Amino acid sequence: MHSSIILQFMEGRYMRILVAFVTTFIMILVLGSCNKMDETESSKSSYKNPMTLNDEWEDYGLGDPYVFKYNGMYYLYVSTRDTDVGVKVWSSANLIDWKYEGLCTEEPETKAAYAPEVIYWNGYFYMYTSPAGNGHYVLKSESPTGPFKVVTDNFGKSIDGNVFIDDDGSMYFSHAGASGIEVAPMSDPVTIGTSVKTGAYMKGWTEGSTIFKRNGKYYMTYTGNHVFSDGYRINYAVSDDPIKGYVPAKQNPIILNSEGPIVGLGHNSIVKGPNLDTDYIFYHNLEGPGVVGPLRHMNMDRIAWNGDKLTVLGPTFTEQPAPEPPEFQEYFKKKNIRSDFENSIGGKWEISTKGFLSQSKKGSADWYKQLTKKETAAGYTAEFHAKMASTNKGSNDALFGAVFSYQDEENYAVAFLNPTDNVLMTKFIEDGTESDWNKSDLPSEFDYTKLHQIRVEKAFDRFKVYVDGMLKQTIESALNGGKIGYITANAKADFGYIAFSNHVNGSAIWDIAKPVPGTIQAVHYQSGGEGIGYGGITAGNENQSYRSDPVDIRGSSEDGYYAMLNQSGEWLSYKVNIATGGTYNVDLRIATEVDGATLKIMQGNHDVSGEISLPNTKGAQNWKTVTIKGLELSKGKKDLKVELMQGEASISTMTFYEDANVNELRDTFTEGMELEWTMYESYWTVDEGFFAPSNSTFSKAMTGKDGWTNYTVAADIQLNKAEGDAGILVNGVNPANGMELNQRNGDFLQGYYAFIKPDGVYLGKQNYKWELLTSVPMELSIDDVHHMKVEVDGANVKVFVENMEKPIIDYEDISQQPFTHGKAGLRVHNNAGSFDNFVVTPD
Repeated sequence: MHSSIILQFMEGRYMRILVAFVTTFIMILVLGSCNKMDETESSKSSYKNPMTLNDEWEDYGLGDPYVFKYNGMYYLYVSTRDTDVGVKVWSSANLIDWKYEGLCTEEPETKAAYAPEVIYWNGYFYMYTSPAGNGHYVLKSESPTGPFKVVTDNFGKSIDGNVFIDDDGSMYFSHAGASGIEVAPMSDPVTIGTSVKTGAYMKGWTEGSTIFKRNGKYYMTYTGNHVFSDGYRINYAVSDDPIKGYVPAKQNPIILNSEGPIVGLGHNSIVKGPNLDTDYIFYHNLEGPGVVGPLRHMNMDRIAWNGDKLTVLGPTFTEQPAPEPPEFQEYFKKKNIRSDFENSIGGKWEISTKGFLSQSKKGSADWYKQLTKKETAAGYTAEFHAKMASTNKGSNDALFGAVFSYQDEENYAVAFLNPTDNVLMTKFIEDGTESDWNKSDLPSEFDYTKLHQIRVEKAFDRFKVYVDGMLKQTIESALNGGKIGYITANAKADFGYIAFSNHVNGSAIWDIAKPVPGTIQAVHYQSGGEGIGYGGITAGNENQSYRSDPVDIRGSSEDGYYAMLNQSGEWLSYKVNIATGGTYNVDLRIATEVDGATLKIMQGNHDVSGEISLPNTKGAQNWKTVTIKGLELSKGKKDLKVELMQGEASISTMTFYEDANVNELRDTFTEGMELEWTMYESYWTVDEGFFAPSNSTFSKAMTGKDGWTNYTVAADIQLNKAEGDAGILVNGVNPANGMELNQRNGDFLQGYYAFIKPDGVYLGKQNYKWELLTSVPMELSIDDVHHMKVEVDGANVKVFVENMEKPIIDYEDISQQPFTHGKAGLRVHNNAGSFDNFVVTPD
């Protein structure tokens, strides 16, 4: 009876209405499904520091962020609030959309788990963390999201442990020590040996080390001095040995900001970005004291490599472009294989419920090959993940791995993992001619049933092949780019995340919009060739060790590479991201052997600099920093072009910063303080018309703006004591209190200090460490008032004492890191010095 009624209802127009309704509903579902964003993608085109996340520790935030990549996904671990147990973890495919995964451990030893870090080794995840900074435990899991279980006793080693795995599989544990970072060899992931000093030390408490290897060199980043200091900062050092001999870089600190929206920057980790090529540095900033411990949040910036020189595009706190995805990637999370794959040889393939690509159970072929339809460029990076599932019956030569640079069956290469011989095997087929097998040993404990990563980097005619981050082979081959894919022989394997990027060895940085304010490496002009990245270039340049185009690029005596413009009309173009529109200054790091060389800087088609005259530095490697004022730049992503007008010039870097007008300022201290002074280390007061600190161990007082450039400071100084010194600070940026929290570091500033002592006049440089630049003998009584005047013109500092017409010191800072702009101030060190008649005048 009910069936009859339904059939009658569905007859005629009712049936047509229902069919139309159902069809529309299905179309909506289909369209909705098609338009639904893949979880590996993001709707965000930018990010901004500092970052906050859902479910972070309340009133404690995201301290000591450690980001780790496994099978194409990123995992974030942070320090645990002192009152709580467990370690929180988030996951992301793109570094900006983070999903909270919960507590990955709730072991009682993880109460106040400081700086948890995780490695993946041979099928297991190992976590290293320090409970409230009191030694270390190792925890183990079969998943990056846990549960992690404690597998060692507390083995000490202070705080902030980091594990580095070298190319031969040897492991090293670095940590904070009493005199800087120390490193201990490891016999396996849970057994740590005796520590030795590395030489990485920041003249105070030093922590938060990260060791990694690049192009045969060992790099270490590390942080000091106190987490509650605005001057917390990151340095790096380089060595030819994983344990000892680390030499601090001349560019230190690489991350520092003591004033403004983000301060107290440190404790970093480093990871490859989604494009497989760009390194990202993660670190925290200090928001202030939380309810328990410091309140911190996470920051992320790009590393811009120039040869072996590590530079950071930051610290930033304005909108920056989101991390770029690779040209191709697949996670195998959907039921069916995408149409942009093709089965080259062998039987059928399928995707398992566990998210792996594998051969169909119905297949019985000896060889299987699955390729992407999309091809790489000539230079590229490719990433593969694979594990053994089973061996074909009766076979003892099972192989599985990756295909790359595939053009056809006559031109391609393979990288096999060979369980029988415990080796990585590669073969290159060019025009039908096969190379011999290139074989490299793998660690003796290598478990082929666990997931392993194969990474291929192709630059010029050189292929580098890595297994689990270990560089195993460097092969010369004329193979071009091509398809990539997976392959097996006499075996069944499970294959995970696969991707490729048309960038290699840091080349993606060329087309990333560099932040302005900030420093741009001259060799990081944008790609695209003639008319886009460069123009008017002289034919015949053969210096192509860094970039394969006709721009004249050469190795610099100051590390890295520089670009040389050889004739009028040559130009280079850079992508930039200008934070705010307004007036900027730029410091050009240049060298030239000719008189009368000039260039100009353009934003789009607009000349923003006028003709810039360059001094003859008397040598192609005699570098000098030239400050150019008054560039009017508009906000947003723009192209900046540097064009040579006359002569020839080499350019190493360009540093842009916002200009600030210097108006005449005066403080006579007759009725207290007339200017706005910021005081550090101790409070300064006025007594009988003189300005002096309450504590003379060391103390400074600053006034002005970071964008001050080219000015004169004068003051009257009375020493009052035979010991110590007193004087004037110029071009000062990033000041911080060096006395607080028992740091006792008088050099928490970047700038110059001109000072007097009873025996002479001195000029020094503060860069969170002290460097005496020059001095001149002169008798100066402690009972008299002495007049000092300091003129700064870019990186040139002139010092006058008394009423000299000529400077007693005339110093040009030609170092890699001169200070060309910043605040003015006064300073004493181990002296009861006092000051009067402070005057600032613009030049």
